[in-house]
Amino acid sequence: MKKYLWKVARWLHHLDFAYALPLMVRLPLKTAYTLGRWRGLLNGATGRDWRTMALGFRHIQKQTRIAYAELAPEATEAQRETWCRQRFMAEAMDEFEARWMSAGRGAELTCEFDPPNALDYCRDRSRGLVMLTPHFESFFLGASFLARSGETVNAMSSAVTQDPRVDEAVQRHFHAKYRGLEQYLNGGKVINMEEGLRPFYEMLKRQEMLVVLADAPVLPNGASMTVRFLGAARKIAGGALRIAQRTDSDIGAYLCIPVRKGHYKIVFLPPAPAQDPDTIQRIYDFFTENIMSHPGGWLASDLLHALPKDTEEKPTSSPD
Repeated sequence: MKKYLWKVARWLHHLDFAYALPLMVRLPLKTAYTLGRWRGLLNGATGRDWRTMALGFRHIQKQTRIAYAELAPEATEAQRETWCRQRFMAEAMDEFEARWMSAGRGAELTCEFDPPNALDYCRDRSRGLVMLTPHFESFFLGASFLARSGETVNAMSSAVTQDPRVDEAVQRHFHAKYRGLEQYLNGGKVINMEEGLRPFYEMLKRQEMLVVLADAPVLPNGASMTVRFLGAARKIAGGALRIAQRTDSDIGAYLCIPVRKGHYKIVFLPPAPAQDPDTIQRIYDFFTENIMSHPGGWLASDLLHALPKDTEEKPTSSPD
């Protein structure tokens, strides 16, 4: 019976990505966003995630609950369950927003900036700029809003979404997601890191902007660094810092937060030299403060166990 239920669930999962999402983003903005939120509520109630459906067990939900227990041991069980549902809802809205962009409707979205002159930092520079952001709220849309500065914005992605165990409709979704975003990046590209790092070095040498996810675990044989993050010194992927330092680029950070249907806010941490050892820790303090103020917005909470605690108490100025 359990196998039968999984087959039904996978069939519905396929229909959702293949038909429901593409149809949803053809509707008027307010209607589409309402349906997107209802879809998020359903995912939050069932713990549905594309990785869960690919592997056939609810490991994302389990690991998310463990993470919130570590991050907020004083919180009630009910509060942590609320955060868990919110995490799945945030992921569902990210999927909806990706489809919205791939449908060519990005110009209908509005954004405010904190500080208001944030885009000036994107324009007024003579070096490359690495912008870090975690899997938090509407992080994906943030790159398109930064591109409204007129600068060329690029983004680093991963080929993990093309794993053969992932439903074909989901694989197509991610392909459409990245190609759709490129429409709004002023000639920028979204490139899988598995293709090699040379393109990212070249982007920064051309003084372009590169958006990199900041909460990724260390890859085998990959660069790592130790930062104070979410209440502990943790080992985390250090490739972005290495690229920034080797290209003498600046490094900054942002969060993209939904305010209301179709309207967002970019909370911007002004860039500073990547060579300054205080810069990277200031960025992760910024992330920690915002994630802990809204734990349910952190989509990568299930990966906390993959960011091991380290005995090092100070951030590393250079990745290992």
